[in-house]
Amino acid sequence: MVDIALGNPDFSILVAAVVKTNSVELFASPALNGTVFAPTNAAFAQLPAPFNSAAGINGITNQKDIKFLSQVLRYHVLSGRRNAAQLANGGYSTLKSATIPNDNQLFVSRNVANEVIINGNSKVVAADIQADNGVIHVINKVLFFPTQDLAQIAISNGGFTALVAALQKTGLVNTLYSKNTNVTVFAPTDAAFAQLPAPLNNAANIKNITNPATINTLRAVLLYHLVGGHVFSADLREGISVQMVASGNTFITLAGGPKVKGSGNSSASNIVLTDLLARNGVIHVIDSVLLP
Repeated sequence: MVDIALGNPDFSILVAAVVKTNSVELFASPALNGTVFAPTNAAFAQLPAPFNSAAGINGITNQKDIKFLSQVLRYHVLSGRRNAAQLANGGYSTLKSATIPNDNQLFVSRNVANEVIINGNSKVVAADIQADNGVIHVINKVLFFPTQDLAQIAISNGGFTALVAALQKTGLVNTLYSKNTNVTVFAPTDAAFAQLPAPLNNAANIKNITNPATINTLRAVLLYHLVGGHVFSADLREGISVQMVASGNTFITLAGGPKVKGSGNSSASNIVLTDLLARNGVIHVIDSVLLP
């Protein structure tokens, strides 16, 4: 694999990263027999400095940055040789290290064109490059392992205060913290909640709800925004019906941009941001609340 990377000038930044992290032996080892998703120079160029160029990576001296880069490289490696045809949809464990642990998975989807998509946003642009010690698939974006749970993403983002208040009020926030959770969340923004009648229209009003029936209704609505498993934008298809965690389905349309419609909604909600990967699921941001 190292020979192939060295022989292709479009992998010069990847080579610099492998050298900087002392990973040459890993990627050259005959025992690797792995699958590597190899980012191009253009993929690295999308990153902030110093990770966006070979010169920048060569100049890194901070050991935390080097360790992080090593973790990122390992996140691009699967044990076992898998050609593109053998990459079924689902999660795959990445290479682990006793000294630099990475217990996260990466996820494979296939879009309508049957292209292989990793974590919802990185596309395999050249597949099945065979090496003596594995197979290389070239990708157009660098992969990063998630560092937050679903709840942490929602709480750290100032646009989800009503959603966070609703999760806390209904006792569901711990579910989105749990490492055992495996769901996709269609997450309504504060502007989406503002379209609802009081007391469901903002965080302050939701926090003050005391009526048990209203809390139960709110809980049912929130569960209607959850889908079991990791569902990425590449998995969505025109006109499909999606089974939610709460009883009932939502309906997907893609014409004019991806949309999801609840059974109780008169119009569909726009999916305004997709594929926010968490340690325990995926978030798609929507601009109106789904009603069962």
